[in-house]
Amino acid sequence: MDQQPWLEQLSIAFSQKCIKSLDICFDNSRISQAGFQAKKPLNEDKTVFLESPLGLIIALFDGHHSDELSDYASKTLPSLLFERIQKTLIEQGCTMDEAVVTSLIQGIEEYDRWLIQDVIDEFPQKDKTDWSDPFWEDEREVFSVLGWLKEHPQFQRARYAVVGSTALIAFIDRAKENVWVASLGDSDALLGQKRDDGVNWEVSCLSDSHNGQNAKEVERVQAEHPGEPRVIQNGRVLACLAVTRALGNHQLKTPYHFAKNILRFIWPSPFPMEVLDNCVSPPYISATPVVRHHSIQPGDILVLSSDGLAYELRNFDEDNKKKLIISLSLDSDVDSFSENASWSNQLGHKFILAQDGDNPAERLIKNVCFGTDLGKMAEAVNPSEEWDDISALVLQL
Repeated sequence: MDQQPWLEQLSIAFSQKCIKSLDICFDNSRISQAGFQAKKPLNEDKTVFLESPLGLIIALFDGHHSDELSDYASKTLPSLLFERIQKTLIEQGCTMDEAVVTSLIQGIEEYDRWLIQDVIDEFPQKDKTDWSDPFWEDEREVFSVLGWLKEHPQFQRARYAVVGSTALIAFIDRAKENVWVASLGDSDALLGQKRDDGVNWEVSCLSDSHNGQNAKEVERVQAEHPGEPRVIQNGRVLACLAVTRALGNHQLKTPYHFAKNILRFIWPSPFPMEVLDNCVSPPYISATPVVRHHSIQPGDILVLSSDGLAYELRNFDEDNKKKLIISLSLDSDVDSFSENASWSNQLGHKFILAQDGDNPAERLIKNVCFGTDLGKMAEAVNPSEEWDDISALVLQL
């Protein structure tokens, strides 16, 4: 049976659900982006890159509850971080490392505070408002201030504070000698570097996994909320949110009466009242990223990917998962890892070979999900059950 017509139909269906781009930037570096939409109305993952005289920022934002904040942050946060790095260098006279680390941490924290302050400032008394006043228990009073439709600017700004997004942001200096990665949530940043033998690769993880599956994060959250044994349930904060650090989600960060009387009416509310009633000592979600630094050189490859990709590789141990992602992102199969055959067997399908001019980020997603298996491809483009969006960004230095 000739499978070519079926392959063509599936390829068209995949392309309709996959946003992708391939660009040359940053003094002839190649950057590819791809986002595959799961069984959802919208892809909640957003990827972006931005250049400045200081260097390059590449970022991945994985929204939860909607794509509103991930989309908004992808369009606004990178430029603000560039401005902050530049300002810190000028005003503090510090090293680039000090400026970048400080700016990434404080810039992301401040951005998150601004999301909720923008809502508070809409009220006549701003920070002095008594949110426990029964006056605010009438939703009509809240709507009179913030509106009730996304078409209302005040309401849309409030939505940014209520929904959430992870953030994975990498800054590469203009000399292409250093990379700093700020992670907030559970997306992955991997750096592939050829060893001195010119054949084998070294793979480093430059991100932290901030979710209920990370024992250190669970221990941190529990230590911050003593006497609350149910603060982490079923691997989720208050049994409802998988990540422990994120932008937004201010219903789990702000005082109870503000969350209950104000944010609850920024519909649709991500968290029901039974969750808010358990918020006795907020904040439960942190907006403080972890920043890692690594030296880089020409020929290195940096891959950012959302947790949807990691989920598809959940049966791999961490070491093999990291190496597989880098191997499948390379431009040439000559450079691929010796373990490729065993990885292919474990996934249960053969890999699509790299071709000149193809999109490495798109090829990575395809090879993880289905490779050359048309039956798996059909399931991916028309899934019978829920699964997560999958996004990747590949920078080839």
